[in-house]
Amino acid sequence: MTRVALNLLSVAAFAAIFVIIATPLVRRIARNLGAVAYPKDDRWHKHPVPTLGGIAIVIGTLAGLVVTGHRDSAAVAVIVAGAGMFFLGLVDDFAHLQPSTKLTWQIAVACVAIMLGHAPIWTGWEAPDLLLGILWIVMITNALNLLDNMDGLSAGIAALAALACTMDLMGTSLPLAAYAAAVAGGAAGFLVFNFKPASIFMGDSGSLFLGGSLAVLSLMGGRQAGTGVLSALAVPVFLLLIPIFDTTLVTFSRILSTRSASQGGRDHTSHRLVAMGFSESEAVLILWALAAAGGATAILGRYSHFSEALLVGPLLLIGLGLLGIQLARVRVYDGEDFSLLLGRAYTPLLVDVTYKRRIFEILLDLILTMFSYYAAYIIRFDREVGLYYGLFTQSLPIVIACQLSSLFLSGVYRGSWRYISLADLTTYAKAIALAVLSSVMVLVYVYRFEGYSRGVFVIDGMLLALLIVGSRLSFRVLGEAAGRHRLGQPVLIYGAGDGGALLLRELRSNRRYSYQPVAFLDDDPKKQLGRMLRLPILRGVEQLESAIAQHQPHAVIVSTTRLPADRLREVQRICYLSGTLLLQLRFSLEELPTVRSMDVVE
Repeated sequence: MTRVALNLLSVAAFAAIFVIIATPLVRRIARNLGAVAYPKDDRWHKHPVPTLGGIAIVIGTLAGLVVTGHRDSAAVAVIVAGAGMFFLGLVDDFAHLQPSTKLTWQIAVACVAIMLGHAPIWTGWEAPDLLLGILWIVMITNALNLLDNMDGLSAGIAALAALACTMDLMGTSLPLAAYAAAVAGGAAGFLVFNFKPASIFMGDSGSLFLGGSLAVLSLMGGRQAGTGVLSALAVPVFLLLIPIFDTTLVTFSRILSTRSASQGGRDHTSHRLVAMGFSESEAVLILWALAAAGGATAILGRYSHFSEALLVGPLLLIGLGLLGIQLARVRVYDGEDFSLLLGRAYTPLLVDVTYKRRIFEILLDLILTMFSYYAAYIIRFDREVGLYYGLFTQSLPIVIACQLSSLFLSGVYRGSWRYISLADLTTYAKAIALAVLSSVMVLVYVYRFEGYSRGVFVIDGMLLALLIVGSRLSFRVLGEAAGRHRLGQPVLIYGAGDGGALLLRELRSNRRYSYQPVAFLDDDPKKQLGRMLRLPILRGVEQLESAIAQHQPHAVIVSTTRLPADRLREVQRICYLSGTLLLQLRFSLEELPTVRSMDVVE
């Protein structure tokens, strides 16, 4: 580890230590002042919790810089932004300012920070860059503020983003990197008291301080990016990807649900993950992982010498887009919901496209087709891809037309993502083979395939298969993962066959049932002591009593009608003696009267 890295690590460590020391004192002061957050409909806690944790974060951050001797004028813009937002948030914690008042002063602080730290070089024109810099600072500051909706979420995301900023800046400006390291350490130290169950909240003073600091830090690193607008924006966007993603999702869902964008509510990304079935801690950890992936993508794009690194960012954006579509379908409001707007006379375009699944699938496959073909060129030619860029652009329209047509004709758009099966995977394999083959044949006919590489199309086929199948499976995988963690009354399933698997999937995916399967029981010795769908398989009647004693299930559900009579009676006896409800899964077909027969009856 280099001396610079050790220096920055010491800054972060001292900042964390000072925050850990200061937080209990700040918590006591907050209680004495009555600065306490009480449970409300738009808050995610059940007991009164002191706020003002932002004071401890600021103390630790600045103390870490002072103790390690990092006092440089290069960080003035960041300090001004952080301090200005902190004092604004502190006033808001006590006075509860109007959103318009907060926005006005946030813009004023952003203007001062831009004046001291210079505007980002994104467009090449000074006036637009000034305006974009101000809007960026205000947007990111509020994004961190909105993200402070669950124990440990905002502090953890801020720590990860600040760590990525540290790595981004350590090669260009040591004072700025030190400030970023202090912010990372301060936010990480606060997690000791803020992770579930939180004993103190950071309040607006903390979230605005972290947001203002990170916004300016990301601009300082972003100024070293390429000359194009997209390349210049890429690094700061990926550094703060999750706050941007969450704010975008919340804003659009509230606007489309005819709710005020500034109105609080349990409709953030974290809340939707919990509504799907994940626990609060799991939702926070998922978002931490995505934030870390965003930060790693930013650093990879900045310093990597491999062209393949450029593919990570678009792939992450595609994944987040799929996640956003699935989260947007989760009901989070008690009244009229985003998911109920189809019944209205006026349906916004975004909702219409989202719920017209076939249109969404085609648009998604258009993006995946373009990405896989471009990725194939990068993987095949690496740094020499520029020499073949003309061939790529010349053939791209043909490839898109051939591949989308092949997917359509092969029946890819007839299936349901939720119930994807092995038969569907076979259809996808045939469709992708036809897509690649038809592309090659048309290129042979039009351009005689001169200059084109067969390896590109082999790679394209493999990538397209992974992307299309992965996108379809993502909805089912996330839904089943959430179902495994959904809270409910424990139940045992007797019968580890097809009926048991069907019952397990139904209980996990159908929100009407508040049951959580914990184990299978089966009389077949070949299945016993194994696992099915990640649940253990116990020895039938022999282990039923001990399983009931261990798991205290609400019910035992028999998943088969072919259980021998003596076994069924023994199961009934054990459940009766233990006071456990006994249920049985039944599947039957019943004939309904036709219209003509009903007329005869009448």
